[in-house]
Amino acid sequence: MAQRIDFKTPPASIAIAMDFAGGPQPNHFGAAMAHAEPMQAGGFIGDTTQGGSCNAPSVTFNPHCNGTHTESISHVIDELVPPHEVVKQPLMLAHLLTLEPVSHVSMDTYSPPLEPGDKVICRYQLTPVKKNLHAGVKALIIRTLPNTQAKLSHRYGQDIQPAFFSHEAMHWLVNETAIEHLLVDLPSVDRLHDDGVLNNHRLFWNIEPGSHATTAEQFKHKTITEMVYVPNEIKDGAYLLNLQLPRLNLNAVPSNPLLYRLDTNQR
Repeated sequence: MAQRIDFKTPPASIAIAMDFAGGPQPNHFGAAMAHAEPMQAGGFIGDTTQGGSCNAPSVTFNPHCNGTHTESISHVIDELVPPHEVVKQPLMLAHLLTLEPVSHVSMDTYSPPLEPGDKVICRYQLTPVKKNLHAGVKALIIRTLPNTQAKLSHRYGQDIQPAFFSHEAMHWLVNETAIEHLLVDLPSVDRLHDDGVLNNHRLFWNIEPGSHATTAEQFKHKTITEMVYVPNEIKDGAYLLNLQLPRLNLNAVPSNPLLYRLDTNQR
């Protein structure tokens, strides 16, 4: 099979546009909403509607909580490893998978223990896609159902309790695939309230429970991208992913994942 990139069709962004003008935006963990205000310095104001010579807003946001973002292992450990230093090659093969998180799970587990009403991505939902996650596929994109435009403005923890991964699902992803970059339309791969342990993040990066120290065994080459939005017209399957990241020295940065279609032809 030969795969050709369809450069004639514009790539599809699966990032949520961040509105700094008070419009709808997603929010996680009760963080302040992202906002912008005109810069003021001496007699200068960076707003042409207020008599300024140009527009120069100052913006405030939390990458983890206000929109689509990519995080490195530094989300959990003390050492700073900016995402742009992790993703040396932003062009990579990716696979898009759609699934519906389930409740009343009897086999998969989580710590703290699962509670009634929890919705979980389970191991058995991921294993059928293993044939598509060969060594050349470096990214897995997961779209959850129901998939409505409400994801563009969910206030997670207030109007909705988000789904998360079971530990068995994360173990499988780490141990049975070559995936280095995980992209999800959830605000976190862990439960919203998990006593601060972030066990799935730790499993993905191979960090010991409770540790914030750096070790040689950790998977520093991996990233997690959260709060993407994949429109329904984008079909499951293989894509070329361009994981666009700004050169900001933070543990998480706003990101713009772009998907290019692949044409598969027999040769």
